[in-house]
Amino acid sequence: MTKVPLSIRRLVPQGLMFGSILLVFLAVIVVIVYTNKTLHSIEKNLPSELFGELNSLSMTLDEVSAVVSSARLAAITEDPLHLDELRTNVFRAYNRIVELRNTYVANNMVNASAFHAVIAPAIADLQIWLVDGVSGNTPDSFVALSIIRDRITEAFQKAIKIKYESWVGAQSILDRERNRLEIFQRSVNLLFVLTLALAFMLLFLVFRQIAVKNKEIVANKEIQQQHALLTSLLHHIPLGVAVWDKDKNFLHLNTSFSEITGYDQTDLRRLSDWPNLAYPDPVYRQQTIHHWKAAGREGPSCEYRVTCKNGTVKDIEFRTARLPDLRGISTLIDVTVRNKNEKALQESRLFEVRARKMESLGLLAGGVAHDLNNILSGIVSYPDLLLLELPEGDKMRRPIEIMRESGMRASAIVQDLLTVARGVAVVKEPINLIAIIKEYLQSPEFRMIEHYHPGITLSTSLASDTTNIMGSRVHIRKILMNLVSNSFEASNPPAHVTISLGNKQIDSLSKGDSDIEEGDYVVLTVADQGKGISSDDLEKIFEPFYSKKILGRSGTGLGLTVVWNVVQDHNGYISVSSTAQGTQFTIHFPVTTKMEQHLEPTLDLARLKGKGERILVVDDVSTQRLITSSIVEKLGYQVESVPSGESALEYLRHQPVDLLILDMIMSPGISGRETYERITQMYPGQKAIIVSGYAETEEVKEALRLGASAFLKKPLMIRELAAAIHAELSVKTG
Repeated sequence: MTKVPLSIRRLVPQGLMFGSILLVFLAVIVVIVYTNKTLHSIEKNLPSELFGELNSLSMTLDEVSAVVSSARLAAITEDPLHLDELRTNVFRAYNRIVELRNTYVANNMVNASAFHAVIAPAIADLQIWLVDGVSGNTPDSFVALSIIRDRITEAFQKAIKIKYESWVGAQSILDRERNRLEIFQRSVNLLFVLTLALAFMLLFLVFRQIAVKNKEIVANKEIQQQHALLTSLLHHIPLGVAVWDKDKNFLHLNTSFSEITGYDQTDLRRLSDWPNLAYPDPVYRQQTIHHWKAAGREGPSCEYRVTCKNGTVKDIEFRTARLPDLRGISTLIDVTVRNKNEKALQESRLFEVRARKMESLGLLAGGVAHDLNNILSGIVSYPDLLLLELPEGDKMRRPIEIMRESGMRASAIVQDLLTVARGVAVVKEPINLIAIIKEYLQSPEFRMIEHYHPGITLSTSLASDTTNIMGSRVHIRKILMNLVSNSFEASNPPAHVTISLGNKQIDSLSKGDSDIEEGDYVVLTVADQGKGISSDDLEKIFEPFYSKKILGRSGTGLGLTVVWNVVQDHNGYISVSSTAQGTQFTIHFPVTTKMEQHLEPTLDLARLKGKGERILVVDDVSTQRLITSSIVEKLGYQVESVPSGESALEYLRHQPVDLLILDMIMSPGISGRETYERITQMYPGQKAIIVSGYAETEEVKEALRLGASAFLKKPLMIRELAAAIHAELSVKTG
């Protein structure tokens, strides 16, 4: 079925009303003109009495005609003004009827009684209906006005007929009533004028009504536009919006609500459906409902973990309000990303604080380590020299060996301090963690851990295809040793510790909200079954000297601080997860495509002896110069020593040497790197070995780029120094 446009439906009644008014107006004009012509034709013959009665009859009919017109107008417009006009015309008509009754009582020549019998009841009905209404309808209702219009119109038509019949019956006395007809003619003319005025007034009212209707149409159009705008805003606003009625039935869920949660009105019909879908965990559901009621439905915003339709869990912030008509409205904001960013920001700040603390402690540790290494040289290097002089069965060998081992353990502590300082030059090479793990599990250090913690077992899950990484064997071994030691310390027997190793690719999907960059990694995991780490302790476990382990069994005492720094030096990532069932440390190391280099077997010290080559030792510490010179001389070389870089430059201006053993940090004066740079300007290709107890990485790398062959850490080991000297002097100068 074709739908008629609203504008056409509105124009049709207005057109009908305007046409009807025009037809009535024309009909009135025709009737008046015709009446005038008739009166003119008979006015000379009308007697005065007949004209008087006919005039009274006509005037009454005119009043009734006015009632008919106003009744029609009131029925059409339902305007209170027209209704009041109708009541006025009825009252006037009633007065005319009373006058007519008095007339026909005195002289009933034109059948006025019959006319009165028709009009009087109709006017009486109108008086009653305009006060009490019709059939239960109020006087101003369309139904009542329509009945009033029909009633008076019917009576009016009968009255016209009676009047006409009276005129026919009075034809015989028209000559006597001529004067009265003339008066009636003037009345008719006056009625014509009044009818014209009324018609023009009616037309004015019609046009005014049309203007009002047009304004109403414009206003309705604006309201529709505003409604469309509000509907569009509701659907496209980035807030989820849910509206329910006083019976808690959902009335509306906007597009953003469904985009955030996945649910729509097919899933949510009543407010009571929401908790079971959004909070499937019964315990959390009860907590959420209790919190929501306690906070108040119109209180501050509340944030809950919502399980969406696709199973994902989001952090959503809610705000709820009650509308005046008892409907409720809630707005939703997905704050998952915001919370993740805030968490990442907090972690970043903690990382920054930790890094600053490490830097401060590192400066202290580096200075201490540098001085300790210089001191330890006498405890480690001299026993090596003494052991070379003593025969195998000498009773002093064992005490000297114990002295040397003690110095080596002290040196290990110093190396931990240097790791904390992160200023030691770490030489990295392609290594495979499987070999390091297997080697450590066969070491005396691990056997000692097992001895102190009976009842705790260890197993491994090592992927055979584990890729190589670029790293330092010594430092990676320290990571493994500290993590395993921590796991055993945290476990109460019977318990189990697991070491896992494998490859992992981090991409945009598996990355999640972690700070690990995309790429290929080797993942090392050490997990225990201890009682876990509290959240307060978890934030501090990487801080130096923060430990709750048994004193005397934990090596250097720096524990996880060494682990954290080594991981950072290897561009890796470390994370810790802990529950009441245990703790797990997970480390990601970037992989390398380079192949592992197999170590050459240790050379016999006798084969590393020199042939009298000239070597210059440059060190600002006198004991270091003495120890190093003694070792070099024992190895069969000619040796000289100077206390500074400036002294070395002065010496070399007069006497070249085959090899330099150059300390990196010397004070006061120029550094070892600057010394070597100036020497290479004098003697391009000058062979040199860099030694230091503490050296900044870039300084060491720069010296190596300038041509130095190797870097040795203090305290110097005889075999390491002998191998380095032998390797450098064996290289032929081009």
